Amino acid sequence: MKKMILLFIFIVFLAWFSQGYFSIILPTVKSISKQEKEERKSITPTLKNKLKIENNHEEESVTLSQLLKEDRFYDAMTYYLENTNKLNLEKMEVYLQSLANRNPSVSLEYMQIFLESVPESRVWKLMIATHIAQGNLEVAIELIIQAKENYASEGEDKRLSIQLKDTSVLHINGLAERKEYAKLITFLEDMIAYDNSDNFYKFRLAQLYMMLDKKSEAGTLFEELQYDEVYEQNVKSLLNTISKEEDEHYKYAIPLQRHGEHYAVNMFLDGSSFTLMLDTGATYILLDEEKASMLEVLRDDLILQTVGDDVRANLANVKEMKIGNLTLSNIEVTTAPFKRSGIDGLLGMNFFRQFSFFIDQEQSMLYLNPK
Repeated sequence: MKKMILLFIFIVFLAWFSQGYFSIILPTVKSISKQEKEERKSITPTLKNKLKIENNHEEESVTLSQLLKEDRFYDAMTYYLENTNKLNLEKMEVYLQSLANRNPSVSLEYMQIFLESVPESRVWKLMIATHIAQGNLEVAIELIIQAKENYASEGEDKRLSIQLKDTSVLHINGLAERKEYAKLITFLEDMIAYDNSDNFYKFRLAQLYMMLDKKSEAGTLFEELQYDEVYEQNVKSLLNTISKEEDEHYKYAIPLQRHGEHYAVNMFLDGSSFTLMLDTGATYILLDEEKASMLEVLRDDLILQTVGDDVRANLANVKEMKIGNLTLSNIEVTTAPFKRSGIDGLLGMNFFRQFSFFIDQEQSMLYLNPK
């Protein structure tokens, strides 16, 4: 019996000792309540998405910056087109600006590629400025004109107009210094065709003609500029110079009448007397429709564009025009209502383009030489 009691005590002690040993070796597993499980699931999808977006944004920025830092433009361009945003656009623009300072020729190539995919970018401004800095003035002028047509707001158009004039002056002066006169004449004629309202290019072309001793061509341009407020005094001086040198070489000298700030000339058209005001801005001779009713009408469906409005007009034929000791045959004219005291119409460019001409304002004389 005593042995049985001792055996039982030994077994109990052994069991107690084993439990203590294993509690030291193995960590206890804390039980998780149902509430704790729900709290661990409480990170919302919105927050997860936000964290994902922030991580992606950081990764994109670093990746694009690294590509640009290594001058891997084509890889950067591909990356940008797949990840278009304002921040990446700014990075591309800053890179191209930096490259323009380091390697202008390569930067211009990259700018062109960039603008083909992102035409609304400000890179076109950088491209124009880079061409100007590199002396590619003719290219810059073409780009400025394109920009005025494609991108310009009212304020931007004004800025571009100033830039166009400044760049054109640099180009004109450069061509003149290099004595590339044929190229300069072509450029000035192109600019006049582009903007006929800006008399700056007409005046520079007239000055060039004077220097090249093409006084007839210069005189034609000066006649168009003699009432321009900016160039009036210079034009009058140059016209007087032409007058002193060439008066004796003109075949026809025709007296003029002064009407305010304009000049008029008396002539006979098919035997009827007309007083026409000289107007080199008019394309055709224009006659008062009522007074020219005896002329043969060739067409009655013309529309004349005037400052006030479009005007219906006829195309007529004058069989004989006599002006001073000059006689012309079969001259086309336009007829429309024209009411001005003492004036029956306008003497336009279809008359003047047949002659080299000069108007002597001091003597009120019109000098003509047939071309």
